Amino acid sequence: MIGPLTLLTTEPLLLLVQVAALLAGMILKGVAQARLAAHWGDSSGVQAGFGWPEPAVHLDLWRLALHLLIGVALPRPTPLALRGPNAAAVLLIGPLTLIACALLLLTLQRAQQQLLPATADLIGTGLGRAAYSLCLHTLFNLLPLPGLDMGRMLAHTARLSKLPRLVRGTLLPALAWTALFLTGTLQWATSPLWAGLQSTITLLP
Repeated sequence: MIGPLTLLTTEPLLLLVQVAALLAGMILKGVAQARLAAHWGDSSGVQAGFGWPEPAVHLDLWRLALHLLIGVALPRPTPLALRGPNAAAVLLIGPLTLIACALLLLTLQRAQQQLLPATADLIGTGLGRAAYSLCLHTLFNLLPLPGLDMGRMLAHTARLSKLPRLVRGTLLPALAWTALFLTGTLQWATSPLWAGLQSTITLLP
C-alpha cells in the first residue's frame, strides 16, 4: 500500500489534512473546468453539478478508497460537449488549477510556519505533502491516458472504447500511476515543477 492510509494508525491528523487538502484541489480542478466551459456556452458540466465544490458530485467512495490505498486521485471527469481549441483550453485549465492550488497550499504552509506555534507543524506538513501530490497529479494528468485531461484532449479513449468504463477510466490510470510512482519516474518528472514552486514561495516576505 503506497497511499496515505498508512498514516491512519500513526498520524491521523496528518492523514486528514493531507487528504482533505489534496481532494479540495482536485475538486477545484473540476469546478474550474465546468465554469470555463460554461463561459464558452457549454453548460453540461454546471448542470451536472460540477460547477460547485460538492464532494459527492466530484468523488465517490470507490475513488476515495483508491486514493487512500495507492495515492492517485481520480475525480469524475467533468462533462464536456465543446470541441476544438475551446475544449482543449477547458481540459488544460485542469492541470493549471492544480498548480495554482499547490502554490496556495505552500503559501499557507509558510504562513503556518511563521505565525502558528510549533504544535501546528502537523498541519504544515500535511499542506506541504498535499501540495507535492498536486504537482504529481499535474504531470500525471498530462499523460495521454483515458480519463485524464490529456487523454480526453487527444481523444485517446476512442481506441479503448470497447473496454468497460471502469477499466479504461479508472483502473488503467490507477495501474499507470502505481507503476510510475513505484519506479520513481513520476517523482523525477515532477522535480523541476516542485523546485520552481518552492523557489517562488521563498520570494514571499
